[in-house]
Amino acid sequence: MPRKYFFILSAILTLTSAGCATVGRKTLAPPAISPAQGVYHIVTPGQTLWRIAHTYNIDVNELMRLNGITDPSQLIVGQRLLIRRAACPLPMGPVSPVITSEVEAIVGPKHYSSHWRTITLHHSGTIEGNAGAFDRNHRKRGMGGLFYHFVIGNGAGSGDGQIEVGWRWRKQANANRPKDIQICLVGDFNRQRLSESQFESLIKLITVLRRQYNIPVSNIRKHKSIRGKHTACPGSSFPFGRIILQLRQIKA
Repeated sequence: MPRKYFFILSAILTLTSAGCATVGRKTLAPPAISPAQGVYHIVTPGQTLWRIAHTYNIDVNELMRLNGITDPSQLIVGQRLLIRRAACPLPMGPVSPVITSEVEAIVGPKHYSSHWRTITLHHSGTIEGNAGAFDRNHRKRGMGGLFYHFVIGNGAGSGDGQIEVGWRWRKQANANRPKDIQICLVGDFNRQRLSESQFESLIKLITVLRRQYNIPVSNIRKHKSIRGKHTACPGSSFPFGRIILQLRQIKA
């Protein structure tokens, strides 16, 4: 082979080899994930969407939309959830036990003559209020006084998360449905959101009632879920799904 052709062929092979190696290294290198893109969180036993969203300080609806989730109760252990704007996966400790001793004192001991079977959840439909105000209103309406067995305040009229006991519970009297415990949370949850204090008090109250009367989670319902009831109670923003998920994690 003439010397000039040898040098030309060597130059071509050198350039080609260098080009393939460079492209190969760029293609095979794992892409970096910036905080703007986010990270993946791996679901472990006992975790819920609300707990994960709270840990990463993001809105649960955004988390559901981003990961194509329509039913928040259908999380699977090992599932990968994309978390936007997170720099790294965050650890999540064990679920804290629910301490109910204070609420047990409010509810009182089990009434062995009673056989409560269901729990119905209401909102007051008002921005403020308490058991006394509702009792006066219900008497004026010919309802025989406070309709509810328990009222949980929102800080406007009574304490935020304060549990008030109605006369029907003290006398173990039904409202208009037999064996059905009525719990009202102060607020209009078409316009407001349930406070965290109300949420925690509700979980504790239901847990105590479930333990005392062996009420399954499936027997807890919204007012509007009762057949024949034409009402929006307890409101469009009431976190019923979150409540049920939380209760399912507690040993009653």
